[in-house]
Amino acid sequence: MFKYSRVKLLKTLILTILLLIGLINFSSLAQTTTNSDLPGKGVMIRSATSDWIDDRFQAEIINIGLEKLGYKIAPLIAATYPAVYTAVANGDLDFAPIFGDPGHNEFYKNAGGDKKLEKVGLLFPLIQGYQIDKKTADQYKITNLQQFQDPRIAKIFDTDGDGKADLVGCDPGWSCELEMDYHLDAYKLRDTVEINKGNYTALIADALTRYQQGKPVFLYAYSPFWLGDILKVNQDVIWLEVPFTAVRPGYGKVTEKDTSVNGKNLGMVQGKYRVIANQKFLENNPSIRRFFELVKIPSEDMARESSRIKQGEDKPQDIRRHAEEWIKENQTQFEGWINQIKQINNNPEAPSSSIPNPTNPEALNKLNILLNPFQLYTIPLAHWITTAINFLVDHFRPFFQAIRIPISWVLEEIRRLLLTIPPLIFLLLLGLTTWKLAGRRVGIFSVLALTLIGFIGQWEAAMISLALVITAVIFCILVGIPLGVACARSNRFEQGFLPLLDVMQTLPTFVYLVPVIMLFGIGEVPGVIATIIYALPPLIRFTNLGIRQVSTEFVEVGYAFGSTPRQILWDVQIPLAIPTILAGVNQTVLFSLGMSVIASMIAVPGLGLTVLQGMGRLDVGMAAVGGLAIVLLAILLDRITQAIGKVN
Repeated sequence: MFKYSRVKLLKTLILTILLLIGLINFSSLAQTTTNSDLPGKGVMIRSATSDWIDDRFQAEIINIGLEKLGYKIAPLIAATYPAVYTAVANGDLDFAPIFGDPGHNEFYKNAGGDKKLEKVGLLFPLIQGYQIDKKTADQYKITNLQQFQDPRIAKIFDTDGDGKADLVGCDPGWSCELEMDYHLDAYKLRDTVEINKGNYTALIADALTRYQQGKPVFLYAYSPFWLGDILKVNQDVIWLEVPFTAVRPGYGKVTEKDTSVNGKNLGMVQGKYRVIANQKFLENNPSIRRFFELVKIPSEDMARESSRIKQGEDKPQDIRRHAEEWIKENQTQFEGWINQIKQINNNPEAPSSSIPNPTNPEALNKLNILLNPFQLYTIPLAHWITTAINFLVDHFRPFFQAIRIPISWVLEEIRRLLLTIPPLIFLLLLGLTTWKLAGRRVGIFSVLALTLIGFIGQWEAAMISLALVITAVIFCILVGIPLGVACARSNRFEQGFLPLLDVMQTLPTFVYLVPVIMLFGIGEVPGVIATIIYALPPLIRFTNLGIRQVSTEFVEVGYAFGSTPRQILWDVQIPLAIPTILAGVNQTVLFSLGMSVIASMIAVPGLGLTVLQGMGRLDVGMAAVGGLAIVLLAILLDRITQAIGKVN
C-alpha cells in the first residue's frame, strides 16, 4: 500500500510539473510575435555589454528593436571591455554597443582592428576630463591641471599623508586609466600627483563622502553619468583645463579642437559611443547595420538612466524595464526606425503575427504572476541596508576614521622597513631565518622565489603586498586570539558568535567592500581592514578548537596544585593549544594574501593591482606575472608559518 501511494504521488508530481511547463510554454507562445517576412527570419543574435552596468541600457534598447524585426536574441553577456572586443572579433559574439570612440581604439586594434571589426552608428556623445570641487578651486584660484606641479597645491588634495595629490582614477584597463598615466609624464605631475586606481564606482563613493564632509576632491569624471546629477558643473565642481593637448600614441592626429568643450581644453579626446560589431556579421545582415546607424539616445536620457541605476534600480530586469519605458516615451521615433528597416526589406505593412492569438492578455498576465509571484512582491532589504550604512556614515564616520590611525601607523612602518632594506640584504636575512626555522630546502626556496619575483619586476609590489599581509595578520592576532579564548571559555558566547563567523566566511568579499569604502575610504588602510574581516574567522575557530582540545587531565592537575582559572589559561591551555593556534595563523596569512587581488579594486597597491590591471587590459603577460609572484609569496609564507608551528 505504501509503495502504491509513493508511485501514485510520483506520477501526480510529474503530471503537475508537465502541466506547469505546458502553461509556461503556452504563455510564451501566446505573447511571442513572429513573422517570416521580417528581416530577422529567426536568426539568433548574440550581443554583449561591458561589466560596467550603465552600458546595459543601450544594449537592451537595441535588442528590443531587433526582436521587433524578427531576430531571436540570446541572453545578454557582460564582461570586461577587452574581453568583449576579443569575443566579437572572433565571432563568438555578434555586436556590443560599448565602443568609446576614440578612447577604445587600443582595444579595437588589439582585438583585430578593421580586419575583423567595424564601428557603426553614433549612440550618444561623451565628455571626459579632470574635476575639482568649486569651493577649493575658488579659494586657491585653481583652474588648470598644470598648477598641480606646485607641491603646495598638490598637498591640498592629499588624502593619505604622502604629500601627493590623490586623483580619483578609474578601473585598470579602461582607456581613461592609460590616458591619465600618460598625462602624469606629459604635464610633469609624476612627483606631485598619485592616481588611485580601482573600481570606479567604489572610488567615486569615497570621493562623494569626502565632498559631503567639506573636504577637497580631485577626480576623473565623464558624462553622461549619474555623478553629474550630484556634483553639478560650475555649481559643485569645475572642469580643469590643461596647458596643451597631449594624448598617448594610437589616437592618430588629434588637435585642441578634439579635446575641447565650450572653449575649454579638457585634455582628453571628447568622443562618442558607438556599436562595435563583427565584420562578417554586418556583411550578412545589412538590415542590422542600418538599424545601428539609426539608433540615437540623448545624453540627458543616458544621464537619467545612470541616476536610476545609482538609486538601486540596477538589476538586469530593472534596466530592461527602463529600456522598455524609454521606447514607450519615444514611441514615434522608435517605430520610425523599425519601419525604415521593414521598408528596406519590402515589407512596410507586415502583420504583427502569423499566429492567431485568442488568449486574453490580462488573464495571461495573472497566470504569469501566479506562477512567479516574486516579480511583483519583493522585500526592500537593499534599501534598508543602504539606509543603515548611510546613517553610520553620517553620524559615526569620524569614529571609523579614528580606527584607521593605528592600522595606518603599523602599515606605514612595516612598508617603510621592507622597502628600505636593500634586496640583497633582505634575501640574505630571509634565507638564514627560513633555514634556521624550516631547514635548508625551504631556506634555498625562499631565496630563489624572491629572487625570481625581483627579476620579473615585482619586487616593490611584493614588498607592499607583504606589508599589507603582515599588518593584517598582526591585528587578526590581537583580535582573533582573545575572541577564540572567549569562545572556548563560554559555550553561550560561542553559540552566539559562531553564526557571525559563518557570515564572515561565506559572505562574498565584494559585498563588504562597499561599506568598508563608505566608512573608511579607499586605499591601503581600508584594504587592510577588509582583509582583516576576511582573514579573521579561521584564527578564531582554530584558537577555540585548540583550547577545547586540551585534555581535562591537564586542567585538573593545574587546579589540584591550586592554580586559578587565569593561571590555568595562561600556563596550561594556551601553551598546549599553540600548535593549533599557529595552524590558524597559517590560514589567516594565506587568506590575507588571497584578499590582495580583491582589495586592489579599492586602490590598494601591490601584486593584486598588477593582476587587476592585466585583467582589465586583457594583458595575459601582466596578469600572469602578478599571479606568479602571488603564488611564490603564498608558498613562502605557508612554509614559514608551518615551520614555526612545528618548532613550537
